[in-house]
Amino acid sequence: MASHKISTAKGFTLIEMLIVIGLLTAVGSLSLFIDLNSYRGDAFRAEKNTIVTLLEKARADALNNINQDPHGLALFPADHPQSYVLFSGASYAASDPATREVFNASYAITLASTSPSEIVFAQLSANTAYDGVITLVDAVRSMESTITINREGMVSW
Repeated sequence: MASHKISTAKGFTLIEMLIVIGLLTAVGSLSLFIDLNSYRGDAFRAEKNTIVTLLEKARADALNNINQDPHGLALFPADHPQSYVLFSGASYAASDPATREVFNASYAITLASTSPSEIVFAQLSANTAYDGVITLVDAVRSMESTITINREGMVSW
């Protein structure tokens, strides 16, 4: 009589384990990419909201005749290249440095070449000489977003 042994060992083979680990790695790396892109989109929108809020503050300060001066927002001025600066005066260059409030950008955006580097709102009326669009560019995601300002100082986004 020949005796045959039947294997009763239970478990996974090395190949089965490697396949499962490979699949989990692929799914995990895909979700990491999607989450990072989502984060960048949220950061870009938050940066746009910051600029809109600062424009509205400059407009409100001009309407309320704070310091009896026009008020404005400079976007990435030469002395604060990654910042937005609220100022009091007819222009950023002519403004008193003591009236400037600097807000550092938290996400790397740039302005389109057609966008103004500053917006000034007239005191009491909040009218502005600029009538057009500020185009914000997210070079990492190749996206753009706009903020529209009309001569009456209306800011829309």
